[in-house]
Amino acid sequence: MKSLKATVVVLTLLGALAPALAAQEPQILVSAAASLTDVLTGLAPRAEQAIGAKLLFNFGASGALRRQIEEGAPVDLFFSASSEDMEKLEKAGLVVSASRKDLLSNRMVLIGSPGTLPVDSADALKSLISGVPLLALGNPDTVPAGRYAMQALETYGLSAVVASKLVLGGNVREVLQYVQSGSAPLGIVFRTDVLAASRGSVQQVFVFPETSTRLILYPVAVVSASRNQEAAARLVQFLQGDVARSAFQNAGFIQK
Repeated sequence: MKSLKATVVVLTLLGALAPALAAQEPQILVSAAASLTDVLTGLAPRAEQAIGAKLLFNFGASGALRRQIEEGAPVDLFFSASSEDMEKLEKAGLVVSASRKDLLSNRMVLIGSPGTLPVDSADALKSLISGVPLLALGNPDTVPAGRYAMQALETYGLSAVVASKLVLGGNVREVLQYVQSGSAPLGIVFRTDVLAASRGSVQQVFVFPETSTRLILYPVAVVSASRNQEAAARLVQFLQGDVARSAFQNAGFIQK
């Protein structure tokens, strides 16, 4: 009987302490590129268990996320779709250089509404883009996918052709939505965004070769001002492990 009473007392005390213990659990704010939304959200439960911290996500355009960090946003980890944005933070001492890892790569693709016929040559690509009134892509000022898209278009001599046709999205997922909704007949996004889209909602029309853009890299690094650097560093390690690598591969990312 005494043993039973003791057990009840212990359980009661643990119940009373639970809110306090939960409050002590560290939280990691991850600012990540919009193209990582689905894969990171899916990985979150296993990542939290592995690193012993709660994950909070802030998804958006990498350039906009970089500016938030520059302005003092309380971010613990930055996962960018652009090495350029990471390099700017690194030069300013705003990320821990030793923690930086270039984890992933991606490809740029031209997408269209369902029924759009794929093209497989430079001439066919030029003809298709020349014949539409609008082309959606990310704002090159803040969206890495938009910068890569403009580089690819320039490679194919299409910069002048599209100058008056551009519909700019605040992030790559907005561009995808423009095409899905019919607001624009064509758009340029990451290949992984097409794979994440609802089946039949868009058509992959053309895959731009790797040589048409600057090398697409997804670097991750701990933010220097983070108050939870140890937990953030554990998250970087988790993102390099087998569980995360399998998830990235299934989402269509190219492993580095």
